[in-house]
Amino acid sequence: MLMSSRASLVLTTPARTLHRLCKHFSHKVTARWQDNTGHVDFAIGECTLTATTEQLQLTCWARSYDELREIEQTLERHIGPMSGQHQQPPKLIWHR
Repeated sequence: MLMSSRASLVLTTPARTLHRLCKHFSHKVTARWQDNTGHVDFAIGECTLTATTEQLQLTCWARSYDELREIEQTLERHIGPMSGQHQQPPKLIWHR
């Protein structure tokens, strides 16, 4: 059984942030993206990203809660730098 979680946040440039996240992750894992969608295949699970005009939406899956939490924490660490908000990174609130 797969565990899943979702988060969304309001950004000034959600599509740009999606692109930067996917490109960054593609250096270590498989990631693919187009204009407003992206998908990252982590070794322990997956994350789908969708950009709207005002929001970045993330949906993650993993086989266990611990693996899911690891993916969430990885995204939390990267969202600030990739969104250009280093000083006050946006807070991801996960819904399971």
